[in-house]
Amino acid sequence: MAQCEKLVMCPFFSDKMKAMPNSARLMKETFCLGEKTHCARYRVSMAGIPVPSDLFPNDSERVQKLLGTRL
Repeated sequence: MAQCEKLVMCPFFSDKMKAMPNSARLMKETFCLGEKTHCARYRVSMAGIPVPSDLFPNDSERVQKLLGTRL
């Protein structure tokens, strides 16, 4: 799996979880460097919707609300 092309500009990847380094590492490996299409931030961005700064990659419930669909 290739790393996410949005990684360079993603505030989550840079510093969103400084206080939780182990959780941040796991999320980065899973979403940023793994399966980007499962990332809430990526999905919202690809839908052309501005990505909320506090949206976490694993927030599938919130991404459904933002996209207005049940995925």
